Amino acid sequence: MWFVRLLVILAINLAVIFFAVANLGVTVTLHWWSPDSAGTRVNLMLALLVAYVLGFLTFFVVSAVRELRLRRKCTRLTRQLEKMREELDALRMAPLEGAVPPGRTPGEGPKA
Repeated sequence: MWFVRLLVILAINLAVIFFAVANLGVTVTLHWWSPDSAGTRVNLMLALLVAYVLGFLTFFVVSAVRELRLRRKCTRLTRQLEKMREELDALRMAPLEGAVPPGRTPGEGPKA
């Protein structure tokens, strides 16, 4: 499965690079905060590169946050599992009845 994921990432990288090289001499106008602003003229290759890097960084931050949440949840569940195992062991070792009265054996039924 990792091989397919690697091929998809490679295909996306090649598509971005191919599109950027195909439009090498083209410039675009970026409007930063509002569409009515004058904007900034930049090379299309630079605009694509900046958008690609910002998308990658956004993906990285979101993935890192999700990974940290999953690790924290896994740690919490591991602690909870350990507590439940200790409780189960304590219940296994607990006597089923109170103390056995003197003169009776544990397997003996009630006296009539």
